[in-house]
Amino acid sequence: MPLPSLERNLKISNLCQDILSVTPKARCSSFINRNGRMVEFKFGDGGKIKGLARQESEMLYMQCKLQSSMNMEFDEKLGRLYYTLVCREAALDFIFPFFDGVIFVSLDRDVSIQDVSRDVSEKIAGFGPLGRGQEISDEHA
Repeated sequence: MPLPSLERNLKISNLCQDILSVTPKARCSSFINRNGRMVEFKFGDGGKIKGLARQESEMLYMQCKLQSSMNMEFDEKLGRLYYTLVCREAALDFIFPFFDGVIFVSLDRDVSIQDVSRDVSEKIAGFGPLGRGQEISDEHA
């Protein structure tokens, strides 16, 4: 039986919160939909995306979704995309494909890339089957 939208949204909210528990160095975790719009956003204890105006944040989210989509274009020839990593001066930004959107995770730079990518991937996998190109429908949440 399909889950109501409210329950599905609660599960996505819980997933974003669970991702923050991977490390105290997590700044934020969010779900960005297929249109590049942030649907769910959780801040870490001491973290936030500093200095970005609302319009700049929206541009960042659209860029994350577009980057992931463009990288997935090469899946057939290069293998499945698990995540994209953006390394900045003070932060690491992970972009994980998630149904028809992405999970965006920003952390302080001094974390283990391997540990974080593995731990976040496990939390995302625990959400359910992640079919490429599928929308998050009631039956997947």
